[in-house]
Amino acid sequence: MANLKNINFKDVFSAKTTFLSLQHLLAMYAGAIVVPLIISSSLNFTTQQTLYLVSADIVISGIATFLQLYRGKFIGMGLPVVMACSFTAIGPMIQVGAQYGLGTMFGSVLAAGVIILLLAPIFAKLSHLFPPLVTGTIVTLIGATLIPVAINNLAGGEGSADYGNIDNLILGLITFVIILLLYRFTKGFLQSISILIGLVAGMVIAIFMGKMDMQPILEASWVQLPVPFAIESPSFHPAAILSLTVVGIISMIEVTGINYALAGMYDKDIDEADLRRSYFSVGIGYLLAGIFNTSPQTAFSQNVGVVQMSGEKRKTIFINLIILMLLSGLIPKIGAIATSVPSAVLGGAMIFLFGNVLSYGISVLGAQDLADNRNQLIIGAAITIGLGVAIAPAAFAQLPEWISWLTSSGIVAGGVTVVLLNAFFHGVKK
Repeated sequence: MANLKNINFKDVFSAKTTFLSLQHLLAMYAGAIVVPLIISSSLNFTTQQTLYLVSADIVISGIATFLQLYRGKFIGMGLPVVMACSFTAIGPMIQVGAQYGLGTMFGSVLAAGVIILLLAPIFAKLSHLFPPLVTGTIVTLIGATLIPVAINNLAGGEGSADYGNIDNLILGLITFVIILLLYRFTKGFLQSISILIGLVAGMVIAIFMGKMDMQPILEASWVQLPVPFAIESPSFHPAAILSLTVVGIISMIEVTGINYALAGMYDKDIDEADLRRSYFSVGIGYLLAGIFNTSPQTAFSQNVGVVQMSGEKRKTIFINLIILMLLSGLIPKIGAIATSVPSAVLGGAMIFLFGNVLSYGISVLGAQDLADNRNQLIIGAAITIGLGVAIAPAAFAQLPEWISWLTSSGIVAGGVTVVLLNAFFHGVKK
């Protein structure tokens, strides 16, 4: 997708394409707005600042997704890497914001964007460190580490007052069964939008169960435009910049895993130039986040699950998705509809979405030489370390700050482990 000349814009705006993109929007939206809500709550934002942060985050995420989808000379790999607010950024942003102020918090995101642009060519040269054994392990870890997210949502959302309530479990499992039946007994278009139908059906059932909060829709404003430095003008501090740069490096690692997962689904080979353009897009996304006072982005894996499950890979679907993301940010009334999807309903759908990412990673590993004991050791050790960090993060809470980024997520810990072990046992082949 070097440019937009060959895009069928009639297909972009067709009802079929819109339905397919809607399930992508609903799958990612709740996760995308949680980050700005946590940050704004922790740093005592005013109501107006919070509304702006949520709205601008979605708009900038839409632009960041376009930067990945568009394949140009300097940006984008041409793959539908859906970008949205990074959960990894929550802790560092709150810490920087509380210690140095909001201007430094957003200024650090901006500065991290510049550093990512400088690092992009260097990171891209490391593409030979990612053979299928490594990428398959990373994709498997992405799916596996997200299992608790699905189950926590199924129970009503971690930290919610009714967490684990049987009504939540019933609602989530009904959504799960609806999607399951649709996928088993329908074909073609209906099968490809089974996630969307399941989510909508779950929302309707939630209304009758009294689990659907309509207040956000009623209270949302009609228009909210992103404005440069709307909350605070940038200021800079070396320690704060370093903290957000580490978040950026983690985003680059996560984007790498998603790129390889999608490349396999699209039968595309990835080279150094592809990765460089993708990393440039990450850097520009960070720059925009800093300028417009929003949160930095990373790749969302649930949308990979939607691609895998629906079997629909047309670029027009993702152009439509980007338009929906922009509209839901610019017109908060639209975004509030997606916000109102109950956590339990999302959890029922996430079982399929994250499960599909996991199964795809396993299928990549299944094509490797597993009779080789070295490969078994590499995969086993990396997944054990990755899941260990994800399941028991408190075990690493006392690590020095300079190395703690390695245990910031199971994906990073397991990803670094599999790269190092593969190089140790098989050498580095260019």
